Order: sequence, then C-alpha cells, then structure tokens
Amino acid sequence: MLRQRNLGCSKRTSSQHHGGWLGVLPRSRVLREPRSYSAAPCPHNQIGALCHKTALVRASTSGEAVSSGGGSSPALRGPEDGAWTPEYIRERVRQQELEEEAKLAEDLTRPFQEDPEGLYNYVDHAYEEAQLLDELAGELPLPSYPAAAANDVIGIGSWRLKSYVSPVIEFMVTRIEGCWREILDEDLCLYPRDKWKSIGWDLVDSEDPKRELEGFSWADIPDPEKGAEGYPRLQLENRVYCSRVFRKLHVEVGIRQDGMQVLHVVVYPRYNYDMPIFGLDLVLVNGFVTLAVVDCCPVRHGLKLPPQYMEAMALLQRTFLADQDPAARSIPDWGASTFSPLALCVKPSTPEELAAFAKYAVALHRAYLTLSLNTAPVVAGPGDRRAVAKLQELLDGQKRFCDNQLENKKTRRVLEASFGKEWTDEYMSKLMFDFDPSYEPPYFDESLDRLYEFFEESLTPQGMAAYNQELEMAAEEARVSETLDKAAAGGPVSREKLNLAMQFLYESDPSFRAAVETLSGGKEVPSEELLTEEFLQLITSPGGTEER
Repeated sequence: MLRQRNLGCSKRTSSQHHGGWLGVLPRSRVLREPRSYSAAPCPHNQIGALCHKTALVRASTSGEAVSSGGGSSPALRGPEDGAWTPEYIRERVRQQELEEEAKLAEDLTRPFQEDPEGLYNYVDHAYEEAQLLDELAGELPLPSYPAAAANDVIGIGSWRLKSYVSPVIEFMVTRIEGCWREILDEDLCLYPRDKWKSIGWDLVDSEDPKRELEGFSWADIPDPEKGAEGYPRLQLENRVYCSRVFRKLHVEVGIRQDGMQVLHVVVYPRYNYDMPIFGLDLVLVNGFVTLAVVDCCPVRHGLKLPPQYMEAMALLQRTFLADQDPAARSIPDWGASTFSPLALCVKPSTPEELAAFAKYAVALHRAYLTLSLNTAPVVAGPGDRRAVAKLQELLDGQKRFCDNQLENKKTRRVLEASFGKEWTDEYMSKLMFDFDPSYEPPYFDESLDRLYEFFEESLTPQGMAAYNQELEMAAEEARVSETLDKAAAGGPVSREKLNLAMQFLYESDPSFRAAVETLSGGKEVPSEELLTEEFLQLITSPGGTEER
C-alpha cells in the first residue's frame, strides 16, 4: 500500500506541535513509546470502570467524595425517600459519566479557547517559522520546511483538474488535503486501490465513460459544442485515504461544462470510534457559490454530539461568523435527519461572507482532526452490554447518515444525466456513502507489533534485506528487458545504457554468461569489453532475441 509522507516536514519530537500552531495537542510516537490516551478513560479496563462506579455508589451512602481521574467530584447523595432502585443508580451513574465527559471536553478544547484563530492562521504561522529558520540558518541549507507551508506551496498541483477548478475550490482542497497529510502524518494511507482507483473512479469523464484513454481524457478529448451530443460534459476527480481513526477520507472535485462546479468532502471515522462524520459541500455556478455546507454530523442517538465538538463548533462560529445573521444558517429540511444543531448551511452573497465560511470550515476541519489524535476506540469486553450497545449506536448513526445521503435527489440527478442510473447507484453507494461494517481498510501505524504481524518472520534484518534485494533485482530486470527490446527493434539506445544492460545479464543470467564465454573461447570477459560488435549483433539479431 502506498504511503503518503509528510512532504517537507522534519520529524517532530513529542514536545513540538503541528504546523507551527501552539494550540494543537502533541502526539506520541508509536516506535518510541506507546500511543497515549491519557486524556480519555481507558476503554480496555472494564473491571476498573466497574469498581469506580461501585465506589461512587458506596460513597453516596456515606457522604464521602470519590476522585474521578484528575479531580474530585461531589459525592453522590442518596434519594430523598431512601429508595435505592436500579433505575436511580443507573441515572446517577449516567450523570457522573456526563460530568466526566464534560470535563474531558473542557480539557480537549482548552487549546482552541486560547487561540481559536490559530486553527485558520496556522499556514501564516508556518511561513513565519520558515522565515525565522532561514534567518537562523544563514548560508546553510534548511534541514526542513514547515509542513503547513509545504502543503500550501504544493497546493493541488498533482490534480488533473487543477487548471479548470475555481480558486475557491482549489483553496479548500489545498487546506483539506494538506491537513490530512500534516496532522495524520504516518497514520495516513491511500485507500485500497481495488476499491476505487482500479475501478476508474480516480477520474471519471462523461466523454470517456469506459476509460478507453485510461484517465487521460481530460487532456485528449475537447469539450463538445453546446447543443451537441455529450453536452454538458461532466468530469469528477477523487482522492481517497484511510488512517488509524478514519475508515475513509474522501475528497471529490467535479466540473461540468455549463459552469457548475462542486466540492464534496466526507471524513468517516471507523465504526468503533465515537466521533461525528465531517462533511463539507460547495456548489458553484459560473464562479458564484450557490450553496456552502459544513458540519460535524452526529452518529449518536438523537443527533447528539460529544461535547468537545459542540464546544469547538460554537467557539469557531463566534470567532469567524460573528457578523453574520444566525437566521441565514438555518438547517434545510433535507438535512434535518443528518445535521447537528450547529450545522452551517449558507448561500454567501458577498465575498466577505464567503471568506468567513471558508475560514470557519478550515478551522473546524482542523479542530476535528486534532481531536481525533486523542480519541480511543470503543471496545466491548466479555459481558460488557453497555459497550456493545454503544457500538450498535455508532453503527446505526453511520448507516443513518449514508442512507439519508443516498436519497439526495439533486446529486443523483446530476450523476444519472451523465452516467446513467446503474453507474450512479454503484458510485454513490460504494464510494461516496458506503456503509459496510464487515469491511474496514487496513493501514500501517508504524507499530512494530503491527509490522511483525503483517510480515511475520520476513521482517528480520536478513529477511528485509532479501526482500529489498528481490525488489531491486526485479526492477533492474524490467529496465534491462526494456532496453534490449528497444535495441532489438532498432530503436535508439545509447551505447552506455546497452553496456549496462549486458553487464547485468552477464552477472545474473547463466545462459547469457555461457554464450559470452563461448564467443570469447571459454574465457571470462571484463564487463567493459562486453559491448563488442559480435555481442551487439548477437543481441540485436532475431535469433539472439529469441534465445534471450
């Protein structure tokens, strides 16, 4: 599986921060020390949690206070009528858990409270950091470049539709995909190719629906004339990733010949993480944004969000949207069963409103990713019915989101007009809004245990050396074969390149070595003397090619 490395970013120590912004919680390194989840209660210690709840109940009868992980909580008082019913105990435990969750949310969002604008200005801070490093380095070359600045420079340079999309979409994709590379870092992997890229969903073109040009139609096929068959042409480009916490990070850019452009972003947590689904959609017509939507969509029952997300969204709306009319952010009917109470759905009428939306969306996305670094999975131990119920709740929430999105008639209508109903059903249900708890994509977190599990004994130094040597030999053999095939066909091949190819064959192919020694009268031939006219004729002749 291909890995996405953090371009231009040096290795950080645990005391450093992401993107030069001091408000991001540091993350431990897997290879150096176990990943820490100190900010959250351990999901694996079910016995400890049960003992803690039992202590709470006992303390409530005696009026004692029981410590709750990092601070003391008020003692639980018994009911006024003295009846300790199971319902009363469950309610008291639930209240205690809500208090603990609120305390955790306060701890997690404290860095945001200190510098909410830093969630958007992190790129400017990265450039300032780079300038400072440049001044300190003097004439010496910089050892690295801040990741946020490097991502900003790269932009969407490798996207095939780069030259066609609106600057608004280009900016948002740069920030969204750049944050994935920067914050998720070693955790970020490409989504398995056979689930999207091999199907042809990396670039979809209504003028080349069967991929006869293998994804190069955007450059080789001109747009049809207005009124001609195929108008308006629709092209979609996708990038899909996965990570430790997220089963899918999907960004889609679409352009239609009649002036419509779309940006679609969905970040799905893995099914056992109590996190909302991040969603962002932009629709432009002739360069004007006609719809802008961003939200952390709940997966809990009742469309409830964990408090840290509610606090982060409220804080960032106060920071970036203070001048906007709250009535303009009302949730439309089609999003009532999917969006959170703080969802933002607007139609910007001025550049200032669009800029405010962009800043808020970028900041919320960065806060969402940052919170994921300190999120632990829900684990159901033997007999843990509450954890089992929580896992089912998370599954129901993701299914609710996907089912509702699949009913989006506007998206379906646009796709069906260009690609047909059958193709649209598969594309929407398997790429855009897939729900399949039986499958989650693999990833590598650089944990030695995970690597040993995957490679087994081949991960020993000897095994890895042999594996690398096999890869190098296979690559060199392919290059040699290509060189000799080109020479045999009469194509232009430099004498130096041909000599290297023959030297490789002489050292690795016993049959070729025997042929060379036969021509030389049974003597070994130095590598620099391999390229003689006799050997050239042997290689480039039809008979020689067949023997090889």
